[in-house]
Amino acid sequence: MAIPVDNKDFSEMKGKVPIHDSDLESLRHGNPIDETTGEVKLVRQLKNRHVAMISIGGVIGTGLLLGYTVMGTICYSVMISLGEMVAYLPIPGGHIKLAERFVNPALSFTMGWNYWYNWVIILPAELSAAAVLVGFWSDVNPAAWITITLVVTIVINFFGAGIYGEAEFIFA
Repeated sequence: MAIPVDNKDFSEMKGKVPIHDSDLESLRHGNPIDETTGEVKLVRQLKNRHVAMISIGGVIGTGLLLGYTVMGTICYSVMISLGEMVAYLPIPGGHIKLAERFVNPALSFTMGWNYWYNWVIILPAELSAAAVLVGFWSDVNPAAWITITLVVTIVINFFGAGIYGEAEFIFA
């Protein structure tokens, strides 16, 4: 099937150049043809600003906005609820003891093990990430950086919340 483009008939190209009927449709827009190979040249039709807005729109689209809205609402609700429970009944032991007091000891037990499991998984990942990050500026073995950050983390955790707050202030 021949499709005229700019008063030209490209049907004779079909036998010489690997071109399909669906490609012939795109020739209607007047894309130039390479004189040496006879193939249709690609024409850039998207500008840099188009590509930038497509990428930004894909990132800040409804998924991200909806995700931030849903997760923000959940986090806000949990933090307000924790604040209300701590203001009503300030007990030592944090959120795990609050679950025991307000819900069930079984939930507290489960939360305690989940909290432990979380830190068993996250701590090595964080130590490795710190070693990789410092490795960009240093040629020291990453195991040394992992050991240093692990010792600093353990020492900070041996002290109370005041030292933890000071360490967070300094490291931030």
